[in-house]
Amino acid sequence: MLAAAKRYQLIILLAFVSTQSLGQDIYEKYNIYRNPVKVFLNKFSITATTGIGQTSYSHQLRGVYFYQDATNQYIFSNAIENLGSTFSGYTNWLNNPQLGFETSLENPFDVPFEYLPNPVNNPLLGDQTFLVNTDTTDFGFKGGSRGVPINLSIHYSYDKYRLGIGYSYEIHTVRELKPTAFGDQVRNYQPDFSRTRYSRLYAMAGYKFYQFWSYDFVAELQVGRITAGKQFNSGAISRGLYTNLGVSIENNWSEYFRVIIRPSVEFKSYTVNIPDGSSVRHKYPTFFIQAGISINIPDIPRSPMKSDHVQLKHVYTDPKTGRRMEVRGQPIWKRQNPKIGENHRTLKSLNRKKGKKKRSRKN
Repeated sequence: MLAAAKRYQLIILLAFVSTQSLGQDIYEKYNIYRNPVKVFLNKFSITATTGIGQTSYSHQLRGVYFYQDATNQYIFSNAIENLGSTFSGYTNWLNNPQLGFETSLENPFDVPFEYLPNPVNNPLLGDQTFLVNTDTTDFGFKGGSRGVPINLSIHYSYDKYRLGIGYSYEIHTVRELKPTAFGDQVRNYQPDFSRTRYSRLYAMAGYKFYQFWSYDFVAELQVGRITAGKQFNSGAISRGLYTNLGVSIENNWSEYFRVIIRPSVEFKSYTVNIPDGSSVRHKYPTFFIQAGISINIPDIPRSPMKSDHVQLKHVYTDPKTGRRMEVRGQPIWKRQNPKIGENHRTLKSLNRKKGKKKRSRKN
């Protein structure tokens, strides 16, 4: 036993205390080797999360006429001065505008639209028709949808600041939208698809503004671009950058492993350009709640001694080369006391037993 202990000499260092009292040159002072590449990579964290998102679609129709018949709903530019014997409109203005119809009226209104009753629900157009100039009333559609995001990001940490990049893939389910006015006359808007996907590529910045025991609270900002699925006609849609504001609540299991819950709000919009010259701007903010894990690349390796389960960082002397190197005796997901690096499970159990003995003596 003594020979083995001599051969595999372990010098225990209280890393946190030593670093504070002796300074950052402790490794140089005691000639302790650390791989410089791993030390640099340790500043990077890889985070993976998933969860659920609730999206609220809404748009106000402007500069168009909304027309509804017994089976369809259309919009067309209100730049048309007179309603002649024929006119045409577009469907799918949420994602992929298509020329929906060209109709002729038996008794056309050969007068400027501005003189028509607003909205128009006239037997000359049919019993189930509806026509409204959206510039003269507050009219549009809104509704909620859900998505399941899968997110992967990497960031660099410096003191309390973070910078990084990430990618997100969301499976998104779209529901019908309800009219914001004339609900007794206008039917719900039904998109021509029920499911699509959104992918995001973004840059992120964060600041750790609060720390309590093993918990860190980090304010994060993400800015990036969204790419939608094939259900959206990219040639007819203009998209800008989106902004995501959230707070990452991190439970540090160890120096290298964290469990994360991240609520956030995402602000975004896009514009659908109709071929007749009109356009519809859609807002679709999302509230996300996501959970996952974050892992730092360890700056020191596990101890080569299988029997070494020391929780604090310590120094191992290689019996062949004599080189001292800092090692750890626990896996990165092992829960540890964040203040001293130890896990007092045995001590806690002993304290419980002592407490029971004291209570029994009193009784």
